[in-house]
Amino acid sequence: MRPSAYPNGVEAETTEKKIHQPWHLNGRCPEGTVPIRRTQKSDLMRAISLKNFGKKYPEGIRYSQIVDDVRNDDDVGRGHESDGYRTTGCYNLECSGFVQVSSKYVIGGAISPLSVYGGHQFHITFNIFQDVETGNWWLQQLNTLLGYWPGSLDPKFAGGADYVEYGGEIVDSGVAYGTGGPHTSTEMGSGHFPGEGEGKAAAFSKLQVMDEDESGFKSPQDLTTYSRMPYCYDISLRKTTSNWGVFFFYGGPGRNQDCP
Repeated sequence: MRPSAYPNGVEAETTEKKIHQPWHLNGRCPEGTVPIRRTQKSDLMRAISLKNFGKKYPEGIRYSQIVDDVRNDDDVGRGHESDGYRTTGCYNLECSGFVQVSSKYVIGGAISPLSVYGGHQFHITFNIFQDVETGNWWLQQLNTLLGYWPGSLDPKFAGGADYVEYGGEIVDSGVAYGTGGPHTSTEMGSGHFPGEGEGKAAAFSKLQVMDEDESGFKSPQDLTTYSRMPYCYDISLRKTTSNWGVFFFYGGPGRNQDCP
């Protein structure tokens, strides 16, 4: 399946070489099939119960949203929810919703090459756009279609987006379920705070959005930032730079002396 059309500025798939995943060393999946990451014991142990395995946790009231992020700086994750994570929402392919079409990449799988703290940096380009004919929302890495969220997931998905969010998130089951205990030591981004800047903190750059007239991409306006626990993870918005456009640094180490 492919989009019925591409918005202005979004290119169709090409054969250009892109990111790699470790499993590529053992071969590739044939066209017409999709690779699926094997669920391991460590994945199950991160959940409070099997009932909650793979689910995203409630974070206050939110409306329908689609999330695409690079988590822990070494794997590609995506998810969705339509009621503030109360009864819907999950990561990757751990519940019905996202439809993968690419045979090239495992959703939730490790990627390479990785940026080096204080050394060479690598960037990944993603687009999320709506097929106005079907209402589906497509996820594209550079020029490769990874899959789509059907517009039928929720009526609010079909009519465009009212706002866009960029950033990272982590799972802290103790906070999510009120079990107490120390904050998780899970790192976000590079594991370093945004104040360390380029080459050390993780970043989103060249942020762009497209209006409903599909006249092309443009820089977002009136951006605001939010960090639920700035002593654990934070964000620093930067307006413009010659090569990065509108961008921000984000992330943090998780549990530390200021984030017990």
